[in-house]
Amino acid sequence: MSNETNHAFGVNFYTGSKATLLNCIREGVKQPYSFVVTPNVDHLAQLQDNPALREAYAKARLRLCDSRILQPLLQRLGVQIEEVIPGSDLTVDLLEWADRERLRIVLIGATEEECVKLRAIYPGITLYHHNPPMGFINRPDEVQRALQFVRENPSELVLYAVGAPRQEILASSIESHERTGMGFCIGASISFATGSIKRAPVWMQNCKLEWLHRMLSEPKRLVKRYVHDALFIVPAFMREKNYRVQKAKPAKQDS
Repeated sequence: MSNETNHAFGVNFYTGSKATLLNCIREGVKQPYSFVVTPNVDHLAQLQDNPALREAYAKARLRLCDSRILQPLLQRLGVQIEEVIPGSDLTVDLLEWADRERLRIVLIGATEEECVKLRAIYPGITLYHHNPPMGFINRPDEVQRALQFVRENPSELVLYAVGAPRQEILASSIESHERTGMGFCIGASISFATGSIKRAPVWMQNCKLEWLHRMLSEPKRLVKRYVHDALFIVPAFMREKNYRVQKAKPAKQDS
């Protein structure tokens, strides 16, 4: 653990605004490759027993708070997140910017149908698409195919849309000297951006209920995960809080 003002649950969080972030990205895409991750409660739970994910998080350029559930917990721990930046919202911002500036995008994951929709919605982008097969992360040849696709297709943006921890492991496997541009681990954001999956209404997002909308939309996949996350985050928060209380106590003076 650390007493840094942006550190909690083993993660150093980005605490600035989305506007500042987007300015950083505009410069970052011209520089040697780096990548961004978007921690939420599920990621924090996975970090506890996944060394490869922890290594990827450590190598990331930025770690953005993706969760409106997580933000108030971080604030109670003294980590003042200026703005929650959901990956799905950031993805749309990046696509709109890429469309205006006629940028190149490498997309790992998503379906061919979604790519057709992306090209129709954002005609200014140049899109290079590779969708690895299910279970690819356990097949070294398929992992190398995906990585080679990223290396061989120059672009300003790389969007990894194959779910955690697969996307983070891929993103961290590209070295900074191998290409330029910035990578983003975006989960199901392409499905939201193309309308393949409907996002929660704005009122539910504002009430921190987007998780409920998603769970009701995909109960077989998400109920178990959200229960697991809830059982993780409560004791994890108490441990973090107690650590800070103990850290803040003045050291006892020898008599």
